[in-house]
Amino acid sequence: MGAVNRLEFSRLFADTAALYRRCFRPLLGLGVIPAVVAGGTGLALVWLYATTLMTAVVSFNPAGLASGALLAAAAAWLASLLVTVQCGAMVAQVASQVADGRTPDLRAALRETSTLVPRLLLPCLVLSAGTWLVGAVGVIVGLNVLSAARLSAAADRTAALSAVLTLLGSVALAALASVAVTWWLRVKLFLLLPAASLDKLPGFAPVQRSWQLTRGIAGLVFGALFVVGLAEGAAVWIGSQVASALVAPPAAAGDFAGLVTLVSQLMPALTVTTAVGVAVTAVTGPFLTVMSTLAYRGLTGYRLTPLMSG
Repeated sequence: MGAVNRLEFSRLFADTAALYRRCFRPLLGLGVIPAVVAGGTGLALVWLYATTLMTAVVSFNPAGLASGALLAAAAAWLASLLVTVQCGAMVAQVASQVADGRTPDLRAALRETSTLVPRLLLPCLVLSAGTWLVGAVGVIVGLNVLSAARLSAAADRTAALSAVLTLLGSVALAALASVAVTWWLRVKLFLLLPAASLDKLPGFAPVQRSWQLTRGIAGLVFGALFVVGLAEGAAVWIGSQVASALVAPPAAAGDFAGLVTLVSQLMPALTVTTAVGVAVTAVTGPFLTVMSTLAYRGLTGYRLTPLMSG
């Protein structure tokens, strides 16, 4: 697995699974932390700002979203990003320790990655801006179209219908563009954390290294991300179905007050679904990082152990 043309999909999965089993507990612990932060902040945002969001949509008031809700979402996202990067870098260190035949040492991993978050903060913010920008444009356009539809609905139903169709089209395009940008970045940055963690590359250097190394293995990386993402999505979907079956369905909402009540009634099911997502992500997150670490080691000429050679 030391060359690009020998980096095979099935062998990479087998090596990742073998290493993951060797140090499951420390890797799971490092996966739980960012998963809990992301899930917990997401639930908190829903609980605190669902009413604000619905008020902005129902009243066609985009300014209602530009207040505390968006600021809180940005703060939650930044906290989740920082925790994910730090824990992911430590996973890369632990995986490299085990691949070298050493005993997993979380303290050593923390020491080796103590300066990584400040070094990667600017690149992560810049790279994330593209996805955020596409989503923000979609939201702004959608709310403006809704506002136009409201103003024209009473006078011209045809114009209102046209505005709604434009809204649906703009939202669909924004969603597709956001998904495409996100997946493209996930593939090209698959080796970012091991590059920054193992070789301590500064600034945008790990971005460049990952960009270069994934040129010949983009299909393999996409396949790995797709398979793991499919398994993750299936597990979360099953969990959500179980949650829906356990929690009594809420009464239909006939007005805005009913919508607010509906959100409160849905919180137990949403909490269970989020808990399932946290549990699944706590496992799949470190698994993907271990995979990227083994791929990076194989592509950059690190010493191969019996686990990775053959």
